[in-house]
Amino acid sequence: MHTDSPSASLRRLPRQDRSGKRVELILDTLAELIDEVGYAALTPTLVAKRAGMSGPGIYRYFDGLHAIGQALAARNRERLIAATREHLARPGGDWETSMAEVIGLYAVFFRTEPGFRWMRLGDALDRSLDDNAATNRTVFAAELTEIFSVRFEVSPRADLLRHVEVAVEIADSLTARAFESTPEGDAFYIRECATVIVGYLRDYLARTLPAENPA
Repeated sequence: MHTDSPSASLRRLPRQDRSGKRVELILDTLAELIDEVGYAALTPTLVAKRAGMSGPGIYRYFDGLHAIGQALAARNRERLIAATREHLARPGGDWETSMAEVIGLYAVFFRTEPGFRWMRLGDALDRSLDDNAATNRTVFAAELTEIFSVRFEVSPRADLLRHVEVAVEIADSLTARAFESTPEGDAFYIRECATVIVGYLRDYLARTLPAENPA
């Protein structure tokens, strides 16, 4: 089932700062190894060895590799949401420019966040478990909808969230395509991704009316 936070995949919650640092070390190590050898080649033993821990030390916190991957994906999501909120807290600008900037921010994560190009928000880890569960991308879409609605005073509209979910799916696919051939990302795909998404959402907002507030 989909994890709502990085800690949701833990067997036990860290009760001391030292334990919290060990969990972060496990996630950092997994992210680095994904870039080096790929997720398919990883094992908890390999992660433990690189982190300077014993195998039982890993299992003290996680049930296995899948659980570590879920926690890393959830951490990616939380970091992306926090970065988006921070970026959009800056004054000025219209929603179209800001949306394009958020897409650029997503590309920055591909370039700078270890393991992100493969893991991203990790939805592939959850799809086989519960087709009806929320995924990290749908959670991010909900957060993005809220952030933009408040920041730019977008009136509630029918299916607004579903349209933002479509935009997030497009952004994920085209940004991933941009990084298939170069670690810096193909600027053409990133630029066109922003053009497509802004046009899609602009068209949606233009042809739908704000929902009436209930009496």
